[in-house]
Amino acid sequence: MRICFVVSDVRAQAPTFAGIYLAHAAHRRGADVRFVSVDDLSFLDNNTILASTRRVRHGDYARPADYARALTSDEAVVEEDNLGSFDVIFLRYNPGRDGSGRVGAPLIDFAWRLRLGGTLVVNDPEGLRRAGSRMYLGEGRRGLAARSRGARSAQQLRRGGRAWPGPAVCKPWQPRGGEHVFVVKRRQVSNLNQIITTVTKHGYAIAQEYVPEIEKGEKRLLLLGAEPIRVGTKVAIYRRHTTIGNPQSTATTEAASRRSRCEFGPAEARICDLMRPKLLADGLYCVGVDIGGDTVLAVTVLTPGGIHAIHALSGMDVSAIIVRALDGRLRLRAASRTHAAPRVATRPRNRRSPG
Repeated sequence: MRICFVVSDVRAQAPTFAGIYLAHAAHRRGADVRFVSVDDLSFLDNNTILASTRRVRHGDYARPADYARALTSDEAVVEEDNLGSFDVIFLRYNPGRDGSGRVGAPLIDFAWRLRLGGTLVVNDPEGLRRAGSRMYLGEGRRGLAARSRGARSAQQLRRGGRAWPGPAVCKPWQPRGGEHVFVVKRRQVSNLNQIITTVTKHGYAIAQEYVPEIEKGEKRLLLLGAEPIRVGTKVAIYRRHTTIGNPQSTATTEAASRRSRCEFGPAEARICDLMRPKLLADGLYCVGVDIGGDTVLAVTVLTPGGIHAIHALSGMDVSAIIVRALDGRLRLRAASRTHAAPRVATRPRNRRSPG
């Protein structure tokens, strides 16, 4: 298997990043693994996507940290590659972290052309385009996401906030890496105009019903092929407890969070059942779902993380499960000489927990 990870900046990859864990697992499985920064892509008029890729030198890297150190060092191998020659292109680029706050159209166009050429792109480019909208969670699935109102008018946003009995969350329409997200109290007057001006600075904003269960921490659940990733009775889920410095803002950083184990229960199973048809139809293969109580807070399709946290908390090797499933999907595609239907080839095999 030849697999290339498209990231914001290869030299900035940290040992705890999910992309590093996935690449390390693929390398140990014998795959040819490359990385490319978005700035190192180019498109030719014959539909060829060229890239200056980066890879570690041959050898056995015992830990993801060792792999990350080799990848980001001056000893890494830099080569010119045709991305159409890879079996899998794994998109791990979050434009929100770069400040652009939207799914980059050029990257999606590049990925779409690779997909048309027969390369397996994770996640599907058109699915990424649709899921990048704040409206994605509300498409025909009442009771799944918190009630919300999208608008650019200050009057409409205030009307949305008054529609619910408790506080509301006000944030920009396009996610901006956690910036400019405010909790507004019921009938709040102070700073309200300033908040609305901030969230509508770049266009439309959204007022959303506040989910009180978030105060206990949100749950991060990892899905593969629209199914929870499992090993025996263990499920790839954990709870993130976040310390919010500003009582009106839910903008957070990784450094302000701590993580703990949590259970996969009926609420999470119901959420998976409701989301499964849509995720499969949109080709969203590897997904992170953030949950508060029985409500979906966000669906992460660009850079779903948490592999490091799950490994530390439960010992689950999520990266190996994902890479093994990708390898199986490629084998099925090769055997059928066509694109495998997502419902057939995307469900990971359950394995008993060691010991």
